Amino acid sequence: MTSTANTIVKLIARQSHRMPDALAILAPGRATLTFQSLTRQIDAAILSLAAAGFGRGSRVALALPNGPEMAVALLAVTGGATCVPLNPALDETSYRAALQTLRIDALIVPEGEDTPAIRAAHALTAPIIRLAFSPVAPAGTFTLVPESSLGAVPADLPASDDVALLMQTSGTTARPKAVPLTHRLLVEATLAGIRHFRLTSSDRCLCMSPLFTLGGIRRCLFQVLVAGGSVVCIPGLDGKLFFAWLEEFRPSFYTGVPALHRAVLDELDRRGGRSRSTLRYIGTGSAAMHVDLESRLEAAFGVPVVQSYAMTETGVIAQNPLPPERRRAGSVGLPAENEFAILDGAGARLLADEVGEIAVRGPAVFGGYEDNPEANQEAFRDGWFRTGDLGYVDQDGYLFIVGRVNDLINRGGFKVSPATVDAALLRHPAVRDAATFAIPHPTLGEDVVTAVVLREAPHVTPQELRDFASESLAAHMVPSQVLPVEDLPRTALGKVKRGELATLLAPRLRAKFSPPRDRNEELVAGFFAEVLGRDDVGAFGHFFELGGDSLRGAQLVTRVNVALGIDLEVACLFRRPTVAEFAAEIAANGRAGSQSRPPLITPQVRQRLRPDAADPKPGA
Repeated sequence: MTSTANTIVKLIARQSHRMPDALAILAPGRATLTFQSLTRQIDAAILSLAAAGFGRGSRVALALPNGPEMAVALLAVTGGATCVPLNPALDETSYRAALQTLRIDALIVPEGEDTPAIRAAHALTAPIIRLAFSPVAPAGTFTLVPESSLGAVPADLPASDDVALLMQTSGTTARPKAVPLTHRLLVEATLAGIRHFRLTSSDRCLCMSPLFTLGGIRRCLFQVLVAGGSVVCIPGLDGKLFFAWLEEFRPSFYTGVPALHRAVLDELDRRGGRSRSTLRYIGTGSAAMHVDLESRLEAAFGVPVVQSYAMTETGVIAQNPLPPERRRAGSVGLPAENEFAILDGAGARLLADEVGEIAVRGPAVFGGYEDNPEANQEAFRDGWFRTGDLGYVDQDGYLFIVGRVNDLINRGGFKVSPATVDAALLRHPAVRDAATFAIPHPTLGEDVVTAVVLREAPHVTPQELRDFASESLAAHMVPSQVLPVEDLPRTALGKVKRGELATLLAPRLRAKFSPPRDRNEELVAGFFAEVLGRDDVGAFGHFFELGGDSLRGAQLVTRVNVALGIDLEVACLFRRPTVAEFAAEIAANGRAGSQSRPPLITPQVRQRLRPDAADPKPGA
């Protein structure tokens, strides 16, 4: 598809002229909105904004829940002003910061609600516009009611280089940054996506992604409507309703983050079968999908899973092709809208299969963060945008992501990628989700810990999971602790907040002192205390948490072997690092055919990280 139209709204208007009665916006329990009605609603909203004083160049933020009204309002504001989509789940402090930092001129909120967004706007005297709609009206139809008016302005059409969207980065590792995206950039990226996924007017997207994220906006909304297809706008993921929506709306694809796909598969497992659907592919992005999850999803639905790798700042960096072209399991694909390279710390380009930072350059890369010269200086190097992601390219040019540069754990000089440890544990059938993180260590600098979400009724112990991980990981990568939790803290994009785990799990990382319970534990506690030079070693004292390292570990095992006349390997201490576990291992070593087995995890000892947390809601 080629076009001279310079905005997404103009491209959608072309489809309205071509097929006015075709369905455009759908939603559960609502009448459908045709393309002709969609363009009329967009035009009416643009005129309402202009009448209230907000036109071309005005920054209008949206704090609306997912659904058809959010979708159409976003299109309208993008077509008549500069749209700033905000997460409706932010707290008042975060809204205040966003409204001030992004210099918002007006805020659109739902009618009749008292929300943190409204309280923040009132505190800053920012103009508020209420969005009112009737649940019996067609999906996506509404009226805009400003609380005050600044005086009418012309409803001028935007130019190609006007900022259409002002997005914020996710802020997982730093304060969110403002990313201005022009109409030209969005149009070019949208047309490229249509070509790649071969979208036509026959396609229908089940929009599972939040529409305040660029991935949701571009993949689920812009690309589909510009191609003449239709979008099913749902309020949020409900595993029990997902398959009902598949049956009712018969979409040709849906996209989501790995956590969303896990939730879908969990619901399918509860239903006990393979899904029949009209899907022709499933999209995934935001975070790399593990190969096991990818294969399970393809087997369940019988359609290809297409991984993409994109950032707010760069658009799509890489993506796998649709069949019959070759996809590569575990890879995020081949170059898409841009060129990418793997760079070392000095900025030199690395060879195939060498891990380094992924860098991007090309026409889809944004021009720089707004009002943030320090961030721009750090992000750009010799024309390349540094993503902060670690990865490698194989011999055939396929890109693989292995983690974040800032997430690397320095364990006694060895660099540990949390994503690699996660992947090893996710291969265990009892593990539903995993997140590896660093904790301070007195001699190693940092130590490795993994939080795991277990499947229902798991008969597995933390030690068994550590043993399982040691089968595929180097000794320095095996986590010293595996902690079962009910869920993992995530961003709105479904990315794990690794930086929060050490704080959230701090009470369990500081085990209460319990004295040795028998002569074996007293003996081992004495060895620990002697080697580590401390006298506070209890039954559950962890050798490495108490300051031990590989050198002291070798000293300990040597002393134990000499004193007891046995032949333990040093690796045994990595597998059984607590006094109780190591004592059991020594006892088992002295009994032919005996094996030690730590106590099973019971559901009562699992920890919910937030009192109000539920199962992760992907795309959220």
